[in-house]
Amino acid sequence: MGPAMRREVSIPPAIDRSRSYLLDITEEELVGRPHAPVRNVWDRIRNGFAMQALKGPLVAERELWYRQRKDLVAAISHKSRRYLYHIVEAVEKRGMPMELALLPFVESGFEPHALSSAQAAGLWQFIPGTAQRYRLKLNDHYDARRDIVASTEAALDYLEFLNGIFKDWQLALAAYNWGEEAVLRAIQRNQARGLPTDYESLVMPEETRYYLPKLMAIRNVVQNPELHGIELADIDNVPYFTGVDVSVELDVQAVARMAGLSVSEVLALNPSHKSPLISGKGKPALLIPTNRVEEFSSKLAALPVKVRGKIRHSQAKPVGRAVVGFRNPEDRAL
Repeated sequence: MGPAMRREVSIPPAIDRSRSYLLDITEEELVGRPHAPVRNVWDRIRNGFAMQALKGPLVAERELWYRQRKDLVAAISHKSRRYLYHIVEAVEKRGMPMELALLPFVESGFEPHALSSAQAAGLWQFIPGTAQRYRLKLNDHYDARRDIVASTEAALDYLEFLNGIFKDWQLALAAYNWGEEAVLRAIQRNQARGLPTDYESLVMPEETRYYLPKLMAIRNVVQNPELHGIELADIDNVPYFTGVDVSVELDVQAVARMAGLSVSEVLALNPSHKSPLISGKGKPALLIPTNRVEEFSSKLAALPVKVRGKIRHSQAKPVGRAVVGFRNPEDRAL
C-alpha cells in the first residue's frame, strides 16, 4: 500500500457485553489486562488473545515445524496483509478471541483460491454443505466461499454458533474442523465412560487432533516472532481495501487498468467470480486497495455517461464476493 505514517496509540479491547459468553475469560480479567501500544495489526491481534493456552508436545512440534519453514511463514504473513485488518475488525466487533483472526493461516495459508480435496474453498475453507447453511451462494458464475467479506462473516457466525453449543472455544474449533455432531458424539462416548470431555481427552481423527495445536503454535509465533526467529510482514493498522459498487460491466483486465493494479492483485481481492465480468448491475461490490480507489473512481467517472453507471463507496461492507479455481498444495499442510 506504500508508506504510511505510524501512530502509537493505546486501544482498549472492544467489548460487546451482549456477547460476553463468547470469551473464555471474564470481562474483568480482560479489562484489567495491560495492553501494548498499537503500532500495527499484529499488536491489535496480540492485545486480543483471549483463549485458554494449550501446551504440550503437539504444540511444541508445530512450533518447531514453523521455525524450520521461516520463509513459508513469512510468505503467508505477507499474503495476509490484504485481509487481516478486515478480519481483525470483524472479530473485534463481535468481542471474540483474536486467535480466531489467525484461523485462515491454518485453514488456507491466507490463499482465497485454496481448494481442498474435500472441496472446501476460500480463506475459511467452507465445504458446499456448510456454505449453504450460512447462505454463501455457489453457482456457475459466483462462489461466495471465496468472497473475502462474506466468507469472513459466515465463518464468524459459524464459530459463534459452535461456541454457543459447547461453551468452550477449543471444542468449538474442533467442531469447525470435524463437525459439531462428531464432536458431540465424542463427548457422549467419554461421558458414558466417566472420562473428561475437554479437547485433549476426546478421541479424534489425527487432523482434528493437530488442528488446535497448529493454531496455538502460530498464536505463539505471532506473540513473540523474535523468539522463533521469524519475521512477520509489516501490516499497518489501516484498511487495505475499500468496497466500490460499480453498475457498469467490467472485466478483470479493465479493472486492473483503471485502478493501476496488476491482474493478480485484482483477483486476490475479488476471487469469487467465475465469469470474465467482475462488475455490473446486481454484482457484488469490487474490493479495491484503498489507496487506489480515487484513481479507479476518477477513471470510471470519465467513461461515457451511457455506460458509466453510478458508484457508491462502502468500507468493506459484506456485499462483495468473487471466484477463481486455484489451489496451493502447501496450504493444507499448515
